[in-house]
Amino acid sequence: MNNTNILTIQLHDSPEDPSTCAMSSADWQHIRENSYSTLAELKKIKLTVFKEKLNLYNEKCRIKDDVILTLRTCLETYKNTNLNNNDVITFLKSKLCERRQNCIAIQKSFKKQLTELENSNKDKSEKIVKQDELITDKDNYILKLEQQLKKTADQLQEKTQLSFDYQQRIITLEANIEQKNLQLADSKVTIQEKEDQISALKNEVATTGDKLNATQELLRSWKTQNFIQAFNSKDAHRAKLETELRNSTERIKKQNDRLLQYSIKELQASLSEEESSTELKVLTLPRIGSLKVLAQNCISGPGWIVIHRRMDDSVNFNQGWFSFVDGFGDMDGDFWMGLDNVHAMTKRQAHELYVHLVFSNKETRFAHYDNFAISGKNDDYKLKSLGNYFGNAGDGLRPHEHCIFKTVRYNSKNAVQYNRWWHHEYPSCNLNGVFNHKSEFGVWWCRQKDTFVFVESVQMLIRPKLI
Repeated sequence: MNNTNILTIQLHDSPEDPSTCAMSSADWQHIRENSYSTLAELKKIKLTVFKEKLNLYNEKCRIKDDVILTLRTCLETYKNTNLNNNDVITFLKSKLCERRQNCIAIQKSFKKQLTELENSNKDKSEKIVKQDELITDKDNYILKLEQQLKKTADQLQEKTQLSFDYQQRIITLEANIEQKNLQLADSKVTIQEKEDQISALKNEVATTGDKLNATQELLRSWKTQNFIQAFNSKDAHRAKLETELRNSTERIKKQNDRLLQYSIKELQASLSEEESSTELKVLTLPRIGSLKVLAQNCISGPGWIVIHRRMDDSVNFNQGWFSFVDGFGDMDGDFWMGLDNVHAMTKRQAHELYVHLVFSNKETRFAHYDNFAISGKNDDYKLKSLGNYFGNAGDGLRPHEHCIFKTVRYNSKNAVQYNRWWHHEYPSCNLNGVFNHKSEFGVWWCRQKDTFVFVESVQMLIRPKLI
């Protein structure tokens, strides 16, 4: 018989590649599933091969059994036919024994190989389990790294947001600092104005004191000259004159003290209320009803109401008559309160007028009038009264006193121009003109040697007069 070659299949461990440790968990899962499927298929193939070999060996054994049976039959035949063939029979028996021994040896060899394959499969399974444990450890390590990466990303995002918040706070603080600097500059200007007012009031008090001294000196002179006549007059008449003199002296002194005290109180109130310099209020006026006004407490003390403001060219003052009667603009910017509203306010009570001016060189000046009032519609909103002037900007409104408000149309060389102001043939101010217009139709206050002094910003404020 021909010798049979035995096919063996051996699984070799692939060396561990360090680069696989850097794979993602999905790749490891895919590789593990492929490894399991591959090992299972190999096991199935091995078992199929072993079964086929076993069937082959069984078939060979069956064939050999048939041969043995045939040989026995032949042997019996030979015994029956020829008793002399004992040598042949002995030879056949020896061959048969040899074949049986070969079959037993082949069976033992197959059993041994099967045992070795089973042990090898067991070792492979143990290695697979170890590799699974290693893969699990790697997956856990990767998961831990992913969690750390996520935590780091969250911390980075939090720090980025914190940095952005800090930047926003820095920008806000810088804006607040800039605003505070502007407020400080305005406060310095206001303080300077107050100091100018105090100086002017002191000068006025000094002038009034000089007048009082002159009056007292005149009274003493008059008293000396008429001493004999007064001595001969009746006691009641002399007492009356002395009483009148004392009363006049006390009234003048009280008036001076009140003016100085009122100015100082104005300055203190202005400085203490700087943080709330402007606010919106609602007034109830006869015939008008509720009227929203802008209160200003910083420029020249408390209680002022803004009736006119020009800061830039954001509001067009090229308006018609009825717009100036009713009012227009935005209280957050430039506006005109309206002649009818100002008339309703000044009609029921005497008011002061304060004109706050800022010129092109950033110089701030003011003009104060202590009895401001305008007429009504029937009198074309005439500038009825101004009262006494006090300030350092110049008495620019004085020529316009007792003048009516007009929107006058002029034909110039290049265009039609308008003046919307209390009309005077030779005006000395125009606060409703056109910004950046360097002519009599611009925004200006007073003249210096026939030269217009143009204004960068202006506010007109009124408040009830304290009697």
